[in-house]
Amino acid sequence: MRFIIATRKGGLDDFVTQSFGRASTFTIVDVDENGNIINVQVVQNPAYTAPKGAGIQAAQLCINEGVDIVIAGQFGPNSSQVLQAAGIKFVSAPPTMTVEQAVQAYLRGELTQPILGAEGGGRGRGKGMGRGMGRRHGVNDW
Repeated sequence: MRFIIATRKGGLDDFVTQSFGRASTFTIVDVDENGNIINVQVVQNPAYTAPKGAGIQAAQLCINEGVDIVIAGQFGPNSSQVLQAAGIKFVSAPPTMTVEQAVQAYLRGELTQPILGAEGGGRGRGKGMGRGMGRRHGVNDW
């Protein structure tokens, strides 16, 4: 089983970073069928400084690395869609967990799938979001 975990510096002792797309590094952990860690690799996130589309680019890195599970604090809606479409599982872990703790927690079934779109937090262009600012709707406006 192959994991990729969003981290700041990388390695088993580093902590899980909350932002998936904006993590500076990813720690890749290979685990055998008995749950033993057999390989650890740290890779730079090429999307770390991207002006936009960081989540999608980070998700593509996960696909390219052939991972089975992604662990981070939060995932944006675009990265979530890319990971789902690729059949890659993704789960949330708190920032107090190290990479090794997060992998072991996943193997014990203790990590849950995140609420989709939690990373962005911005307002969309849904009905009623404009609040009519800057426009008068009087009788003579039509």
